Amino acid sequence: MKKINSKIANKLGEKFRETNNNKAIETIEIKEKYNPILNYDDFELEIDQKEKMIVFEEKAVFHAQELSKNTIELSKVFSAAQKTLAACKTGTFVKWYEALGFKKDFVYMLLKRNDLFLELSNEKVFQIPEKAIKTISKIKDKVDTKVILDIVNAEKPVEVAKEKESYFSGNPKDRKNEIEDIEMLEGNFDKIKELEKKLSEYYRKIKEIEYELSILKKESKEK
Repeated sequence: MKKINSKIANKLGEKFRETNNNKAIETIEIKEKYNPILNYDDFELEIDQKEKMIVFEEKAVFHAQELSKNTIELSKVFSAAQKTLAACKTGTFVKWYEALGFKKDFVYMLLKRNDLFLELSNEKVFQIPEKAIKTISKIKDKVDTKVILDIVNAEKPVEVAKEKESYFSGNPKDRKNEIEDIEMLEGNFDKIKELEKKLSEYYRKIKEIEYELSILKKESKEK
């Protein structure tokens, strides 16, 4: 076999060293780019302890982000599988996820999050607590998308969700017995349903105005 020309060999050697040096610089730059969220001076730590905690924080944040990504992908898988097996109508979706070791509460919570994500296009729906998701599920048919986004983007989603639930509770649809009585007396079902729909819409708007008014009052007090 022919020997490699010495000039070519030198060039390859230089290129190899240059590539390795660039990789080393990139690695240093990546490490230097991370800025800790917490101020570890407040913890009164030694220098080596502080450095360790910054590394721990970086790893915790990284794995939390990876976990969030995995949760998003898993919710998509569950949703697609459910739709695929829905035509069977034999409970095969339940059999499928149980055979894989998943629990019902976990699976259906991810399905709720995925449905909400498809509606809002906001990945924060995968990060907020389950209690907030459950409350959203109760009120989302009674409120505008803006109200749901306020919950998802809030610093304390659970508290905001409960607050909004209290404002938008008592939907006129709960007056089913009264409506049925009127229907029996007058026999004008279509007219009743039309009026019920209008009443629900007015009621929702009133509740939204009341909520916005309470926010303005709260902000004025804080000032």
